[in-house]
Amino acid sequence: MYPCIHKIKGFYALRSIKSSKRKVMKKILIFITLVAMFSGCEETEYPYVLPERYFPAYPESYWVYSNGTAVKVDPGYHKHLYYPDLGSIKQSDYVYVPRINNEYVYKYKITQNSTLFPLKILLAPTSSTAWKVDVWNGKNVMRRIENNNASVTLSSLDGAGAIVFDSVVLVVEYIADSVDLPWLYREAYALDIGLIRREINLSDTAIEPFVEKELIRYYINK
Repeated sequence: MYPCIHKIKGFYALRSIKSSKRKVMKKILIFITLVAMFSGCEETEYPYVLPERYFPAYPESYWVYSNGTAVKVDPGYHKHLYYPDLGSIKQSDYVYVPRINNEYVYKYKITQNSTLFPLKILLAPTSSTAWKVDVWNGKNVMRRIENNNASVTLSSLDGAGAIVFDSVVLVVEYIADSVDLPWLYREAYALDIGLIRREINLSDTAIEPFVEKELIRYYINK
């Protein structure tokens, strides 16, 4: 009799162990499934903000300039948000955007170290009015389109000699209270290429442009 009792107890003990293992495995499978579901949501939940034609900052694109500087877009798109209002807890929605030198590119806008203007609008090809981009010594720093259909000649590009670009957008940056005075900077953006020239005005009373840099080589990873 007693051996039978031990066998029965062993049988139920074995069943209990198997049942416990099944429960543990079931919990593990549920956990793995949930992790996979949330991982999938993380990859597809947020929209992508793709570059525009006058600033084609696609991942791994780059621009090399005559003054020795180079600008390269980091690989991939990066999840980002920002606070559009000073002193507010309101924030933008998360999106995936290109990144250049730890700054994030939103089409024709790029993040900057400014609580008043966290996004700097580099250009607005069809705009007929000026826009604010920052504040300096209590004065508004402005930008405006000088010409949205200009022709610009570069002295050399990829060793091919002088080349002319048409349909170029020229943008000038200036202090708002000095609208009648010369601009501080002028930038030229070419279609499907981006920034091809940047000039600095050397005079406070006249237009004396100095070419700070010109594009000499580039690659757009579109």
